[in-house]
Amino acid sequence: MFILFRTFRKILLGAILLVSVASLVLSLYLKPHFVHPNSAYVLVGILDTLILAIFLSISRKKLLASPQPVATEVLGLFTLLPFALILVLYALSITVIPDPTILGVFAILQILIFIGTILHGLYTLCLIATAMLTVCLFDRDVWCRDIDSSPSPFPMSVLFGFICPCCFASPDPAFFEDIPEQEHEALVPCLPGCNCSIAKTKTLANISESEGPGLEPTPEMRMGMVGGLSSRSLVLVPNEVERRTSIMISFEEAAYEV
Repeated sequence: MFILFRTFRKILLGAILLVSVASLVLSLYLKPHFVHPNSAYVLVGILDTLILAIFLSISRKKLLASPQPVATEVLGLFTLLPFALILVLYALSITVIPDPTILGVFAILQILIFIGTILHGLYTLCLIATAMLTVCLFDRDVWCRDIDSSPSPFPMSVLFGFICPCCFASPDPAFFEDIPEQEHEALVPCLPGCNCSIAKTKTLANISESEGPGLEPTPEMRMGMVGGLSSRSLVLVPNEVERRTSIMISFEEAAYEV
């Protein structure tokens, strides 16, 4: 059982947001104790940008009533990653007054900035790798899908099954192949009461084989066999990949001769 991607994403972004807010508070607290007090403005400016971007990423659907595409998420994270790296390097170059308490608080600030940057970088790289793997496997339109949609744009059971088939259930190769129309018609079962041409063809063929070549099925026999055959057909439950695929449904008008 895998955790939902949107839940994992909110937890991770929430952790990054919490670390960034804590770093911002400590930066403001240490401002009078920096050897160069103006150094705090650089820290505060970059942290404010990161906090605003993460907050919008988490609450965009609620605030703006618009989905967050995967491409927008990746682009935003990749754009902010250099600023996070600059923040780490700048925090390591700042000096404070030689006071034991201030030095301890400043060390905590540096650790928090380092942790936030590590989480940011790992999430960015993993998201890009996961999206590219999804594109190569079965979904070329994953970049424009809502990252918080249900079902998830990244079905973990399928991805882990492809990466490590020895530990996870390997996905069926048929999910990633285009099925010819004839084979598709043979595999798709008909629901009860279906009057499509496929159901009638199968029913008439079964009647002819069971009753003999010289008997002509009556309309009552046709209706009964169609309903009986359809009621015994299994309903295929779509998996995580098939649930995200558009299905075209057409209804054919059929009339029986009486």
